[in-house]
Amino acid sequence: MSAERLFFALWPEAALRNALLAERAALAATPGRLSHPLDLHLTLVFIGAVDRDVRSCIEAAADDVFLAPFALRIHQLCCWPKQRLWLAQPDVMPNALANLVSQLQQNLLACGLPPEARRYRPHITLARKAPTVTPRQLALDWTVRDFVLAAGAHGRTPSYRILRSWPLTAC
Repeated sequence: MSAERLFFALWPEAALRNALLAERAALAATPGRLSHPLDLHLTLVFIGAVDRDVRSCIEAAADDVFLAPFALRIHQLCCWPKQRLWLAQPDVMPNALANLVSQLQQNLLACGLPPEARRYRPHITLARKAPTVTPRQLALDWTVRDFVLAAGAHGRTPSYRILRSWPLTAC
């Protein structure tokens, strides 16, 4: 098994990443562990550690995604107290985002990778081991033009690296 944990994600461009960092910095509380700026992402499908020979199937699953670019509004900075996370999230999940997640999940079935049992909750983790904060409204617009396959491993900073990206295209 690979030590790296694979996942599909949306990776923000620099302008959105900087806006998220500015919003996080405006909070008065101090978290235990800030997410590294280059680690900010919105997970689409978590895959986990897999054998190397499965990676080609995972990439083929992404090759078969057909979806036009879409708009995603990051609407709120809030916390999940039980998980002790600060995060940014959309107020509603656009149909296009749900479609992207669904296509990836369905395509990964051919690789023997079933979807996670828990409900999908799109978010960008800004900090971990964080105290509760009052939610703040945001209006950060993101034109999603691509998605990536990323890998994460403990002991590195940043913790994640992009392995490959796919442009969104309707045909």
